[in-house]
Amino acid sequence: MVKNTKGEQSKNNLIECAANLFIQKGYNATGINDILEGTGLPKGSFYFHFKSKKDLAISVSDYYERKIGEMVLNSAKGNQWEAFIKTLTNTMISGAENNKHFGCPFAVLGLEIAFSEPDLAEYYTKSMNNLIYIFAEVLRFSKVPEEKVLTLSNRAFAIYEGYLVYYRLSKDINTLRRMSDDLISIYKD
Repeated sequence: MVKNTKGEQSKNNLIECAANLFIQKGYNATGINDILEGTGLPKGSFYFHFKSKKDLAISVSDYYERKIGEMVLNSAKGNQWEAFIKTLTNTMISGAENNKHFGCPFAVLGLEIAFSEPDLAEYYTKSMNNLIYIFAEVLRFSKVPEEKVLTLSNRAFAIYEGYLVYYRLSKDINTLRRMSDDLISIYKD
């Protein structure tokens, strides 16, 4: 295992702290001082690694893409659609039950910054497109006819994001269970 240098650890701490604060409080409601307080690092550490909060937010987008991508890809490994969805949603439900799941960071943060920070929103859009791509690949693996893959993967993504936004608002874990049922059903249509 490769050891991170102290500087790399500081940078990673800033990114992880910002990721947690952004998803819980929002991008605009989180200040650099909040992030520094959460990490215990001095202001100079922040500016050594990042030119601005926006620069940090790009790294947060990459962080979430890796984290969410890993969760989704692990759920997809060798699974056809129904098993994939059950594995994915069970992971989310477990996180929600442990107060560690707050909805989709791409949608939550993307909606907040879509008009105020359009260049930053592009990073979140790219991550969302990667999720659609994974959905499409699982549908292909599940032997869905190619002419239906694009339509179904986009429909699945809309269902997925809609339920995650609703879950974030309601904090009702049953929303995630309904999401699972609706996502499974698109394969049967």
